[in-house]
Amino acid sequence: MLSAMELTNRSLVREFPKAKEAARKGQVVEIVDGKTGETFLLTAKPTRKFGELAAGAKGVFDGPADLSTREGFGD
Repeated sequence: MLSAMELTNRSLVREFPKAKEAARKGQVVEIVDGKTGETFLLTAKPTRKFGELAAGAKGVFDGPADLSTREGFGD
C-alpha cells in the first residue's frame, strides 16, 4: 500500500487540514513518529449524506400526510 502523503508527528498539527482532505479523497496518509519509528496510516471512512439516505426512502409512505387519519388511529 502506497501512501499519498507522508508526515512526521511534529508536522501533523500544521498539515492536518491537507492530510484530512487527502484522506477524504481516498488517499492513504502515512504518519511517522520520529522518536519511536512507528508508522500510522490515516484513511477516511466514506459516509453518506442525508440527501443520499433520503433518496432511497422516497415514495415509501404514499398515505395521507395527516398520520392521525391512518388505520388504527381514528377508531
